[in-house]
Amino acid sequence: MEGWQEIYQVATQPFGFATAISAVTFDTSQELLWTGDLNGRIASLAGPSLRKYTSYVGHTSPVQQILVNDRGVLSLDSDSLRMTQRRGIVRFNLKDEKKMKDLTCMSYTSRGTSEVVVAGQNPGLLRVNVDRGTVVNEVPSDDGFTVMRRGGRLICAGSTRGEVVLIDPVSLQIVRKIPAHSGGLADLDTHDNVLLTCGQTHRGTSYLLDPLLNIYDLRTFRPQSPVPFPAGAAYVRMHPKMSTACLVSSVTGQLQMLDFFNPAHACLYQANISYVTGLEFSTSGDYFALAGNTGSVQIWGTSESSQFTEFGKQIEWNDPILDTTPSMKATDDVPLSTVGMPYYREKLLSAWPPDIVFNVARRSEPIDPEILSTMKTVDFVGYAPFPKRLRRYVTESLPYSNYTKAESKTPMFRSEQDKLLAQNGMAQTMEATTDPVESFKKVEIKYSKFGVEDFDFGFFNRTPYAGLETHLQNSYTNALLQLYRFTPLVYNFALKHVSGSCRSESCLLCELGFLFDMLAKAEGQHCRAYNFVRALSSIPQAGALGLLEDETTSNKHLPLGAMLQSFNRFLMERIGQENRSKEIASSELINNNFVTQLDKVAGVTTLTSVRCGNCNSETHRRATTYVTDLLYPKSHDSSSGRGTSNGSDNKPQATSFCNILQQSLESKTHTRGWCGEKCRRYQMLTTTKRIQSLAPVLVLNAAINTHTSRQLWNQKNFLPMKFQADIGKDGLKIKQIPDNTPPPLEGNSGEIYELTGMVVEVNFGPPDNHMVSLIRIPQEDGSKPWYLFNDFSVQQFPAAESLKFDYVWKTPTSLIYQSCRPSYTEYSTQWKDQLDTSLLYSEVTLSFNREGLRFEYECLTKEEAPTGGMLVAIDAEFVALQQEETEIRSDGTRLLVRPSRLSLARVSVIRGEGPKAGVAFIDDYITTKDNIVDYLTEFSGIEIGDLDPLKSKKSLVPLKVAYKKLWLLLNLGCVFVGHGLANDFRTINIQVPKDQVIDTVDLYYIKSRQRYVDLNQCFDSILISNSKLSLRFLAWYLLNENIQRETHDSIEDAKTALFLYYKFLEINEQGGPSAFENVLNEIYIEGRVVNFRPPVVSASDATTSSTTTNTQAILTTEVPGMNPEDKKVISQLVEL
Repeated sequence: MEGWQEIYQVATQPFGFATAISAVTFDTSQELLWTGDLNGRIASLAGPSLRKYTSYVGHTSPVQQILVNDRGVLSLDSDSLRMTQRRGIVRFNLKDEKKMKDLTCMSYTSRGTSEVVVAGQNPGLLRVNVDRGTVVNEVPSDDGFTVMRRGGRLICAGSTRGEVVLIDPVSLQIVRKIPAHSGGLADLDTHDNVLLTCGQTHRGTSYLLDPLLNIYDLRTFRPQSPVPFPAGAAYVRMHPKMSTACLVSSVTGQLQMLDFFNPAHACLYQANISYVTGLEFSTSGDYFALAGNTGSVQIWGTSESSQFTEFGKQIEWNDPILDTTPSMKATDDVPLSTVGMPYYREKLLSAWPPDIVFNVARRSEPIDPEILSTMKTVDFVGYAPFPKRLRRYVTESLPYSNYTKAESKTPMFRSEQDKLLAQNGMAQTMEATTDPVESFKKVEIKYSKFGVEDFDFGFFNRTPYAGLETHLQNSYTNALLQLYRFTPLVYNFALKHVSGSCRSESCLLCELGFLFDMLAKAEGQHCRAYNFVRALSSIPQAGALGLLEDETTSNKHLPLGAMLQSFNRFLMERIGQENRSKEIASSELINNNFVTQLDKVAGVTTLTSVRCGNCNSETHRRATTYVTDLLYPKSHDSSSGRGTSNGSDNKPQATSFCNILQQSLESKTHTRGWCGEKCRRYQMLTTTKRIQSLAPVLVLNAAINTHTSRQLWNQKNFLPMKFQADIGKDGLKIKQIPDNTPPPLEGNSGEIYELTGMVVEVNFGPPDNHMVSLIRIPQEDGSKPWYLFNDFSVQQFPAAESLKFDYVWKTPTSLIYQSCRPSYTEYSTQWKDQLDTSLLYSEVTLSFNREGLRFEYECLTKEEAPTGGMLVAIDAEFVALQQEETEIRSDGTRLLVRPSRLSLARVSVIRGEGPKAGVAFIDDYITTKDNIVDYLTEFSGIEIGDLDPLKSKKSLVPLKVAYKKLWLLLNLGCVFVGHGLANDFRTINIQVPKDQVIDTVDLYYIKSRQRYVDLNQCFDSILISNSKLSLRFLAWYLLNENIQRETHDSIEDAKTALFLYYKFLEINEQGGPSAFENVLNEIYIEGRVVNFRPPVVSASDATTSSTTTNTQAILTTEVPGMNPEDKKVISQLVEL
């Protein structure tokens, strides 16, 4: 305890900017000292010489406390918790205006450096997850806290009442309270079972520092004999190496190093400092730091050759700037070609993206000299006669910019293209980008006033393979779903399952089957994975694992690649759990273990043996996994010279992908664990994992978490296209084979796997991080080109660029290898012959009030079984789950930011042929757990309570039941008749081929943008509107029916659409296509007169004559808005 002296003193900030230091601590893994001042600036000093390392502004208020771990530095101020790297790069900045107020202290919990507890002047404790940067929960307490230190078994916190509160580091519950100082605690420290405190005491009308250092035994919670410190103890720290030694300091710099069990043996020191604001020991115990109110830090020690930490890592300094400019003479004899051009492997920062490059208005033209020469100034305002060269108030036409506008890479809206085609006779001919880097950039959907239907998805996809839209939450899963869709065995497995009788509402495998079938039928059209992500959001385990994106508490700090790999594991494990119980009766018994269908597709069976090194007892455990994380060889620590021959080679070993995969599937480790067989104590255990069987599909997670593993992927040809796996007596052997190796013969024990595709994380910056998939798709000619699926952007991609991973922004995430056997590479259609159609012939309802149920439909009978080509009419109603979001620009125009989100509320399907034609056989109301913001009763007919199982008197079913009924009709070959089916099918999230759709909105529609009808040149040509006609207007004109008077009814609308189709057939059968064209022209002409709305006809006028045409009814009825010219046109029509 003797021989301490001041070694070095330095100011943390430049002269003029220095302020009092409010927090000081030593780094636990590097030779650094961290300080925080009253201005919120954090600085670090390296080594005993206190060489400046980093300095940055971390907070806007004084820094209360600093904690250090291997991953970075945690700093706390009154309202935020911030974590940064040692170089100053921010990891997260956590703020909460409601919970985080007047914070003063923090400490690590039982989870080590992965979790901290934060407290302040207000009562309550906050548990914070350091890995995610989020508040886990809030634990109530009666007191506020001013100081907190972690001991051996407990967290010791000083309350605002002067008590020491002992907190359980696991549950954060208060274990005990110990009265310490009447005026409040100034500081405390704990080590093993000893607690030291110093504080203030109340004397008279003021508070003074207590001249005693209190000592407590945490085993008995009793005080020990205090140690006197006459100068007033303000700070106390226990020596990290000597269990009974401590250092006490006053605010004036008086120091006392003593043994608190032998106070007589003490050493006194006086620091040259005006006011002490902080005290801290280094982890080695060889140094301690004193912080002052002038912004200076003093280092005290017994020797200058010691270190802050015992096994510290080397500090990462900035690379020196070397002058590599070649010296050359610039004379007339030296050719310019000798000047070398730099080579860049990455895109330069000067290559600005087009979204931040914009045109600037040109300078205003100078004022005419004639005007300046004749100008007269009155009260600072100049007046001059206008030159007679131009008319008054007319100026010369000047271009807006001095620069030509570059061609945009964003396609025009479809409505704009139609307008351009009508005006110029030419549509947009812009081609999509072919730059490999540009192809990986994030694509976004733009909205016009017509919604998402006006967006030109075809510009981004000119292939026969469908893409997936992105404006849904949890759409980060799109890339992985596409990869599974093009894995034949997974595709066949999902379609076989969904064709069965599964009734689970949240079955992810059923939703996968529906999605795969929709993508296959789309033939290049864009699709949505809405039903799948909706089912995923309804699973509580998915939210607990952090797999769900929430707009309010988005997982912005969780890397997207790690999030997708976790979702990959969860998806396969969830499917395995769902099917294990359902298939247990039909599964095979192999080696006394049940093997399900999923095990046969993607299950890797392993046998794990654990052997005790002392008693040699051995236990075995068999398990089946569906996703394998790659395990890379550990990196060598070159900074300390351990693990390498010369201590300087820090390059990764040349390890092949096959070796890494083999080590990931089979491993042998030695750990210390509990031997429960014979020893009944902790022993050294040897764990050996061996492969018992491999599945035809291998699902791998790249699990790139270190710089060394990332360097391995940067190697050329690191990822093999094919490899062979053999399971023999010596275990698993994997070796790379040539790409042209033929598939193995049936019965051969070895298996040859071929790369199907991969999911890649693209990181161009936090706002643009997203996932894409690169997939090899077999063609009819035997080739397997690569395709890039960037959400709804799909394009063929070069093979060389697909397997190139040396871009810093391109990181592989998940891969799939599949067996090359021909039986495993074919897409099966046998599931279509095994459809379970029992759902179409039975009534399913969730309504509790079944006595008052009113069924407006008759279920199909076996004699009415749907067949290919059978006509059915359909209509659907929807409710709004989220209102559309619009933004009003400065010019008053509205910009659609996000369209409204609709959900299926009712679907009706009626018979289109047979003796019961026009009778509904499906009329399902769909219950939902989501919050409904608008029932849209005027347009849907859905009222409050219709979708509530406790109140509804309708036939309520889950969404999956209603959806599967439509899916069965689709795959049985039925032809759907309806009005405006494109919007209905899109919201239902089902893809119906064009040959199975008859849409009356397209039958009664003139496709030309502008159409003139010349009625025998009797009168001027009439411009016909290009708007599509409503069902109500067509029913009034063609069927003489007045529908949708008060609200909509899906059965009535479906029946009306069916009768309109029959009317279409009748007109074409009687007069041919020309007759129908004439009728269509008359519909548009009359629609223009009545504004395409049925006129309001009184009951007396409506019953005068059943043979009077609709046109004559118009002439006898006053229609609002009809002018004399319109009446003249209609009169001429009647005469014709």
